Amino acid sequence: MFTLEKLIWVLMFAVATVASFVPLEPLVLSLLVFGLFVFISVSLFQRFQRDDHWLDRVSPLVGVGIGIVAFIVYAGVFVAWFNSSNDSQVWQVIPQLVFMYMGVYLFVMTTASFMAGATRQKPSRFFRPVLIFTVFFYGAMLLLPLQPGL
Repeated sequence: MFTLEKLIWVLMFAVATVASFVPLEPLVLSLLVFGLFVFISVSLFQRFQRDDHWLDRVSPLVGVGIGIVAFIVYAGVFVAWFNSSNDSQVWQVIPQLVFMYMGVYLFVMTTASFMAGATRQKPSRFFRPVLIFTVFFYGAMLLLPLQPGL
C-alpha cells in the first residue's frame, strides 16, 4: 500500500535528484534544502503517528544508550562524508537529505527516551512535542543564511 509517508519520500528523492544535477544559486539551494526539511518533518510526523513504537517496549535507559551511540556513529559518518565530499552539488543535496532525516530522528528518539525515563511515561508520548520543538528551531536555523547582512 502506498502511504503518505512513502509518497513524500518518493517526492523528496525526486526533487533532490533533480536538484543534484541542476546548478543552483546559493539562495535557491537554501530554499530547496528548507523545502526538503519541511517534507522530512511531515514524513517524521507520519512515522511517529503510529502508536506501537519499538521504543515503548524497552527501558528508557536503553533508548538513551542507543541514541548516544547512534549520535557518535552519525557524527563520525558525517565528518567522514564532509571531509571526503568534493564541491559537486550532486554529493550535497541527497546526503544532506539523509543526514537531516537521521539527525532529527535520532534527536527525537534520544530526547523522548530521556524524558520518558524522567517522567516514567512511554517515550511515544513525547515524540510529537519534541519533534515540533526540533522542527521549529532547526527550521529557523536553516533559514539563517537567507537573512540579509549575515
